[in-house]
Amino acid sequence: MRKTIFFAMILCCLPMLVVQAQSTPKATLEITFTGIRNDIGLIAIGINSSPDGWPRNPQMELNWKKTSVVDGVFTAKIESMNYGTYAISVLDDQNSNLEMDMVLGIPKEGYGFSNNPSVGISTPKFNVCAFILDKPFVKISIDLRYTLKGR
Repeated sequence: MRKTIFFAMILCCLPMLVVQAQSTPKATLEITFTGIRNDIGLIAIGINSSPDGWPRNPQMELNWKKTSVVDGVFTAKIESMNYGTYAISVLDDQNSNLEMDMVLGIPKEGYGFSNNPSVGISTPKFNVCAFILDKPFVKISIDLRYTLKGR
C-alpha cells in the first residue's frame, strides 16, 4: 500500500518537473547610450514588444540616474528578459519629470531609438526600431540626439 501511494505521488509530481524544465529562456540586455550631453537627470526608456502602444505607451519603463556617465556614454543592463522582439525609445530626461519637454513642438531634451533610425517629423515605426533578443546576452547601442542647442 505504501509503495502504491509513493508511486502515485511521484507520478503526480512529474508534470510539474516537465513544466519547470520548459520555462521561457531569459536573457540579459546590455544597452550603451552614447552622445549624452551631461550627467544631470535620468536616462528613461520605454520598451515595447509589439507595435501596440509604440512608443508613447510602453509595456515596460525603466530609468537610471546619470551619475556614471563618462565622456557622454552610459551603460545599463536589464536582466531576466524573455526572448522575443523588442523596440526601445529613450529620453535624456534632464529635469527628471519622466516626460519629453517641448518648445513649439520641438524636443528640448535628448532622445533616441533602438537601431538608431533616422528621425524625421514623426517617430520611427516599431518595425524600424525592433531587434531580436534570442541569446542569453545581447548588446545594443543607442545614440542620443538633441534637436535644440543646450547643455
